[in-house]
Amino acid sequence: MLQSLRLRTWLLLLVTTLVTSLVCGLVYYQTAQSAIRSKQIDNAAVRAATQADALGLLIRSFLKLTEADAESYAVRYGDDFDRMLFLREERNRMGDVIESLGYSDLSGRLELTNGQTLDLSADPSFYKATLGQTSLVDSPTPENEDGVRITSVFHPVIDYRSQVKGVLWVSFRLDVLFEELTKDSLLRDVKDASYADFSLINAQGEVLNPSEQASPLPLEQRQRIITALRGEDSARLDIPSGMLFAYKIPDTRWSLVQRVSTDELFKPLHALLLRTVAISLITELALSLLLLLLITPPFKRIEAIVKATEEVAAGNLHIPPLPVEVRDEIGALSASVNAMVAQLRNSFDPLKAFTEQNDYGIIVTDTKYVITQFNGTAQRMLGYAAEEVVGKMTPLQLSDQDDIEAKAKRLSGKLGRTIAPTIEFLDAMISGRTSYTDERIYMTKSGRPIPILLSISKITDNSGSVTGYIGLFREISHEKRIQAEMLRAKEQAEEANASKSLFLARMSHEIRTPINGIIGMSQLMKRTSLTEAQLDYMEKIVSSSEVLLEIVNDILDYSKIEAGKFELDKIVFEPDELFRKLGDTLSFFLGTRQLDMIFDVPDSLPRRIVGDPFRLEQVLLNLLNNAIKFTAKGYIHFRVELIELQDRRVLLEFSVKDTGIGISEAQLANLFQPFAQADGSVSRKYGGTGLGLVISDEIITLMGGRLEVESKEGEGSRFSFALSFALAKEDENASPADGAVEEIIEPMRILCIERPGLMQETLRNMLLPYRADVEFADSWKIALEALRGGSGGDRGYDYIFCNMEMPDMYGEETWLRLRRLAGSAAIISMTTPLGHNEWLRMDEEDRPERTLIKPINRRALRDVVESCRLEKEAKKQTGGKQAPVPKRRAAGDPSRILLVEDHVINQQIACELLGEAGYVVEVASDGMSAISMVQERHYDLVLMDIHMPGLDGYEATMRIRSSLNTWRLPVIAMTANVRMEDRQRCLSVGMNDVLTKPIQSDVLFAVVNGWARRARQIDWPDALTRVNGKEQILRHMLRSFSMEYNGFSERLENKLKEQQWDSAARMLHTLKGVSGNLSASAVFLAAEKLEAILQEAAQDKRWEPGFAALKQALEELLEAIEWEQKNRLNYQNIT
Repeated sequence: MLQSLRLRTWLLLLVTTLVTSLVCGLVYYQTAQSAIRSKQIDNAAVRAATQADALGLLIRSFLKLTEADAESYAVRYGDDFDRMLFLREERNRMGDVIESLGYSDLSGRLELTNGQTLDLSADPSFYKATLGQTSLVDSPTPENEDGVRITSVFHPVIDYRSQVKGVLWVSFRLDVLFEELTKDSLLRDVKDASYADFSLINAQGEVLNPSEQASPLPLEQRQRIITALRGEDSARLDIPSGMLFAYKIPDTRWSLVQRVSTDELFKPLHALLLRTVAISLITELALSLLLLLLITPPFKRIEAIVKATEEVAAGNLHIPPLPVEVRDEIGALSASVNAMVAQLRNSFDPLKAFTEQNDYGIIVTDTKYVITQFNGTAQRMLGYAAEEVVGKMTPLQLSDQDDIEAKAKRLSGKLGRTIAPTIEFLDAMISGRTSYTDERIYMTKSGRPIPILLSISKITDNSGSVTGYIGLFREISHEKRIQAEMLRAKEQAEEANASKSLFLARMSHEIRTPINGIIGMSQLMKRTSLTEAQLDYMEKIVSSSEVLLEIVNDILDYSKIEAGKFELDKIVFEPDELFRKLGDTLSFFLGTRQLDMIFDVPDSLPRRIVGDPFRLEQVLLNLLNNAIKFTAKGYIHFRVELIELQDRRVLLEFSVKDTGIGISEAQLANLFQPFAQADGSVSRKYGGTGLGLVISDEIITLMGGRLEVESKEGEGSRFSFALSFALAKEDENASPADGAVEEIIEPMRILCIERPGLMQETLRNMLLPYRADVEFADSWKIALEALRGGSGGDRGYDYIFCNMEMPDMYGEETWLRLRRLAGSAAIISMTTPLGHNEWLRMDEEDRPERTLIKPINRRALRDVVESCRLEKEAKKQTGGKQAPVPKRRAAGDPSRILLVEDHVINQQIACELLGEAGYVVEVASDGMSAISMVQERHYDLVLMDIHMPGLDGYEATMRIRSSLNTWRLPVIAMTANVRMEDRQRCLSVGMNDVLTKPIQSDVLFAVVNGWARRARQIDWPDALTRVNGKEQILRHMLRSFSMEYNGFSERLENKLKEQQWDSAARMLHTLKGVSGNLSASAVFLAAEKLEAILQEAAQDKRWEPGFAALKQALEELLEAIEWEQKNRLNYQNIT
């Protein structure tokens, strides 16, 4: 009841007004009490004095009557009879107050009216009377026979001589006297009990006669009164429970003592108090009614608001709006509540619909995990009504206790402390996180267990404090059944997964190989004479094939990464060779873009390091290809920086910076998400799968680095990462100078035509190891002016490097002017693959000495300079003529093959097949025998079995490769293993190809013929002698030859058909000289023969057979060089 705010407010106001009224009444009462007390005491004193005076008047009146009787004639002069008769009549007339009358002569004999005779002679009062004094007896005589005290008056009787004749004696009753006293109208208040308690005392303190209502008057009080009256006419004494008022009675020695009870005396104060309290209560009652009337209307409105909020709190948001009749604070509160209800209705109606109609069970608890909400789905799933669980149960009571105990035990082991399967378990699960998901077993009301997937989240307020928890759960019985079925099929799935991995490993190579073939052949086809439509089709084939290859590579690699099957190799490789190959690949992507690509690689880079070159190349190729794709103009700067070199490890930082479209901050967030690009427009415009960067990031992470990106939209991007590599142990036979710049004996002067800035700076750094005098021309115009002052030779330029894509390079005319002014200086052009194709359309004598395909790398530059220098020295030694190519043996000699096989039947089959085909076959039964035979005699090819007793095929091949490279002696593996890993291992130890057992004759012949023919294209030892044993220089010359002479046959045929005999002769002469330097005897002899035919009889088409022979020899040589380059990559990765 007291919970009502209206009642409490009303009571508070009542108490406040009541206290105020009582305080005011009390103050009034205290003030009035003091005045009334004084007044009552004064009134009591006045009444006592009045009674005393009245008693004194009564006594004087009796004395006057006595005097009148004493002076009557009968008494003074009558005889005894008359006197007695008169006295009897007076007695009767005066009534009961007179007890007796009598007359006494002077002898003291008293005769009374009743006939009695008394002797008064000894009475002092009689004596006084005889002397003429009226005397009132102070001490009343004892009570008469009626028990009434009486007193006497002695009055002298005077004769005519004025002499005392006798004494009139009058005795009267004090009780009657007091009765007479109360009859007095002035003393009518004496009848009031409060003033009827009085006594008459004499001077000795004796009580003469008390009133009927008189209380006993103790002696002590009487003594105090006598003392107080000494010298005073009145006195007041406080006694217990009352007061004594004493007044002397005039003309007597008596005093009247009146006792007044305090209760009686102050009875008006009680009435005053009662009146005061009554008035206060009546006032309070009136105020209470008034206050109730005043506060009821606003509190009625408040009660309506409370009722509305209770309805809302109970979940009823569809209540009628509260009336807003008065624009006061309560009205404003009503309006706010209406707005709040509307807002809550708008907010919670969808939420309620979501909660109640949700397929998930929803349980909400407070911070102590007591359930506060239990939605309909939870009720249907568990069989409980909401009222059965809300406020009564926790989620633990719904859970299977064995399941909770097991989970609590596992959690205890994980946390290292005991977790009880109680609320402590729920606290431990949510501790340190905002939500979690767990599988539980709930028990329905009927006791049936159901597995559920439960998601628990904290509910927090605006301050971040936890106010409760919410759990969403769904039954996963179906999933559990499926999971059980999946577990039962796990072994089959694992086996299938192994098969899939094996298939993926095979397809990873088998898919890429034909695509690479399509791309390569298409690029070769583009260099031939094609119509405009054919060229357009071919470009589309190349573009589509490259996209397809990229997609296949990305998907296969990403699949491996996702499956955790992605492994990194640890093999020895040469960073410079990797960058050269990277540059060759990227040169095709540059196309006709007005774009400079800079390879900034320090000369201090270690020559050989250990790592995975294929994956490193994949990452760099992706980053650089992206840079090309998203950069329309400007430059791409690829930089390698040696960060740290210690403890036989090197830390290298790789960075790719471009001036492309850049990446916004928003796009950076999704940059490393699979199948994601900056935005849809990027995908449409530039293409791609969006996997490249993801794979690159994963590979870099696996290699121990981290891919970082800095970018600003519209300005370009910079990708960088740092990797640590182990340094490789140098081979015993490796030349200390291998890979280093040859010591320059004569001074060199170099003129470089290059754009100022970063391009010149990079080229200068590449040329620093040569200690040459390098001059830069910022344009072709400046370079031509510098050369015009004197011939190249006069100015002392040994080399002229020229950028063919400079703005003021106006084509063939500008080039020929430079060619004429260069003198004896060797011109090295720096151009794109398209620019290189343009060189091939020019006459041999108008071409530059060497061509560097952009992007320029340090190794390619070194190879070019070295090959030019060695060629100059060779010309000086031979007077400018090429020496004929020595032949190892006649062209018709059969190829010699070494068969390394331990199985006799396999030996017989291989020997018969090869023998029938015209090959000379020798057999070695193990690896050690094969090594000895290779060292003792010459073979064109080795067929190597893998699994043999003693030294197996892998180790035997590695030992052979220590002295004979893949060109000098091809080694073909023979194995029954068909996995890609086995094939890769064969290639990595230096084998050229792999034959799968059982050997098919047509496959065997194709492989053997191909490699034997390729190996015979060049006399490797002779060619190596021509370059002073510098194998790297020879390989660069082969690559240059491959690039320059692709499409040579078509160009030569066109010259011949057009009968441009001089141009054809110059082309043949140049080919003969180059092939002679390479010791390519077949091409050399074919060129020499055709050249002789042209000199003898060019008009009658006798050149056609010679041209066909040259074309075939050249194609075989180019094919051999291509295969060698592929196998070289495998050979150089021997760990």
